[in-house]
Amino acid sequence: MEDYMDDDRLPVTILTGFLGAGKTTLLNNLIKNYPQHKFAVIENEFGEIPIDNDLIVGVESDNIYEMSNGCICCTLNGELAELLFDLLNIRHKLTHLVVETTGIADPTTVVQAFMSSEQIEMFYRIDSVVCLVDARNIGPIAADTAMAAKQISYADIVVLNKTDLVTEAEMAGAAELVKSFNPFAELVYSSFGSVNGSSLLDTYTYAPKVIEDFSINAGKLRLSSGVMKPAGFALVQKDQRPALHDIESHSYTFTRNFDPHQFNFWLDHLVEYYGAGIYRIKGIVSFDKVPQKVVVQSVRDHIMISAGEPWNEDEERASRLIFIGKSLGKLRLEESLVKLLSGELQDSVTLLSR
Repeated sequence: MEDYMDDDRLPVTILTGFLGAGKTTLLNNLIKNYPQHKFAVIENEFGEIPIDNDLIVGVESDNIYEMSNGCICCTLNGELAELLFDLLNIRHKLTHLVVETTGIADPTTVVQAFMSSEQIEMFYRIDSVVCLVDARNIGPIAADTAMAAKQISYADIVVLNKTDLVTEAEMAGAAELVKSFNPFAELVYSSFGSVNGSSLLDTYTYAPKVIEDFSINAGKLRLSSGVMKPAGFALVQKDQRPALHDIESHSYTFTRNFDPHQFNFWLDHLVEYYGAGIYRIKGIVSFDKVPQKVVVQSVRDHIMISAGEPWNEDEERASRLIFIGKSLGKLRLEESLVKLLSGELQDSVTLLSR
């Protein structure tokens, strides 16, 4: 078994999805389908009177924690961090933590709560971010609400729910729309919150080895020069879908090594200049004179860099980077990365600030 699967930290699934998508129904099915797990559930209800906890079955009431009258991603974010510390007292009794966010929550700030201190990172590991989508209403919801599109674009797994209420053509259209926001997420189909045997737990999305494999499979195109293989694409074109927000997904592959110090400097400036426009970065990077693959991912302005597996002698050393966000600018990112590879650090960073 892989070393990353021996991680004894408490795994965390963050369940997002816009209002009315069916998150609590999915949660109940999840609990039912994993009877061997001892769950704790953090429930965020935006209204003053919490009611969702009464709808959760299969979990001891003492292990359901209500966070009401505020959103877990902003006004209650500090309270969430405090609750995570409190949960350490019963950590030995649990096998999984599920955080069900309110329908208007920004998933990136919820993830950040699990990186708010070394102690929390020591005892918790994010397993995946799961976004539930209403197959019948995703079009108008995404057109009217930027947060719904952002929830989809950040997810590791997207569950397309209420498929029983749409035709095959409508379901295909909903799936296409989901992929336009996030082509890298696993897409699972659901009716009444039942995922029909698909696994939503223990996916190890944030484990370095999984990110390595994911990044390798994501980059497919190659330029004839062999220096760079960009597979970047803007999935939501303003002239084609003006109402669906300018969320973009770009992936790039480079067959030359980066300088580690210059790359880190560039990455810091990237998140500084783009700010909240960067939803997700995932990838592996090949550095000069570094024998291991370097795994890179970000959550808003929080950058995580860790050592992966060593490069094999017969393996092509290639950096593969994936960016998801709003108004990123495919060509600007590409040109900046090319200049960085050429040692033109200042020009590379200057491009980001335009």
